[in-house]
Amino acid sequence: MGKLLYKDWLKPKKSVQIHLICWCIFIIYEVSILKLMALDYQPFFFYVLYYTLNICLFYFHSLVLLKRGTTNTRNDFWRLPLFFLAELLVYFLISITISYGLSSLENELFYKKFLTTRVIAGSVWRGIYFILYASAYYLLFSYNDKKRKELTQTIENEQLKNEVLRAEQDFLRAQINPHLLFNTLSFIKYAAKKKPEEANEAIMRLSGIMGFALENNSQTILVSKELEQVENIIKLNQLRFNHTLHINYIISLANDQATIIPIILLTLVENIFKHGNLLDKDYPAEIRVESTDELLIIRTSNLPNYDMSVESGKKGLANISSRLEQFYKNNYKFSHGLKGRLFEIALVINLKGH
Repeated sequence: MGKLLYKDWLKPKKSVQIHLICWCIFIIYEVSILKLMALDYQPFFFYVLYYTLNICLFYFHSLVLLKRGTTNTRNDFWRLPLFFLAELLVYFLISITISYGLSSLENELFYKKFLTTRVIAGSVWRGIYFILYASAYYLLFSYNDKKRKELTQTIENEQLKNEVLRAEQDFLRAQINPHLLFNTLSFIKYAAKKKPEEANEAIMRLSGIMGFALENNSQTILVSKELEQVENIIKLNQLRFNHTLHINYIISLANDQATIIPIILLTLVENIFKHGNLLDKDYPAEIRVESTDELLIIRTSNLPNYDMSVESGKKGLANISSRLEQFYKNNYKFSHGLKGRLFEIALVINLKGH
């Protein structure tokens, strides 16, 4: 309800309606009190002019004086008290003029009746009352406006963050696809003459990976869907190396609805083939993906390839770490490094925490 009223307050037509209703309630309340206390001796036109003066003071103080004064530099701040005094003086003079203009008394009697200490003090207090009322309105409006701008900025920041995540996702796709594409096309060119059936299989699996990378634009994806492409990558590399790669591929998904941000798993697997030595049967690479109702666990290990011509995979791991931090916050653990002779990666995601 509060948010709805605040949104309506910001709409010009709604704002005017709300202000008119508030002023009508305020005026009816004050006049009713005067009637009940038998203090109402003024003609109707007096209240029209008098409340018009009060309303003008209210909006002048809140929308002109305070708004202009608070946006000036600190050197101009000392002028505000002078403006307040001048504003109050003008209000007092106009108020007395209204009383005089509507009075049927002679000037001498007017001074005796209307320029008394009580009348002057009452008029000054009335001016101070509306100035304070207008100041409170200005502070409330400024606070709400500040909150609205902060909310708008927060939304823009979230949109920017999503765009950054999408850009990083596209960047990782770009890292994977050219590498796969170049190696696979080289293999297809070779196999087309000597092993056409393997060339056909390579084309089908490459097509599946490319379609997945290009068409998947969702923020998260089922782990089972990305595992389909992991299998394609493994099969493609086995075809390229004539089925000589030693890999243990272990999947145990107790929760088939487990999700992950796209390309993370593919990048981890691609790094094994790009930076690992999978030809030593004593140190086979391992890809293990498990899920429960609460956790998704991904572990990989492989013998490093110390060929200096192969570019390091640290940049890819840094990109993965950045994406995980932005999306999962404190709901994941990601570690990697050498343990003995093997390079191991462990990623644990809390599925319930996101």
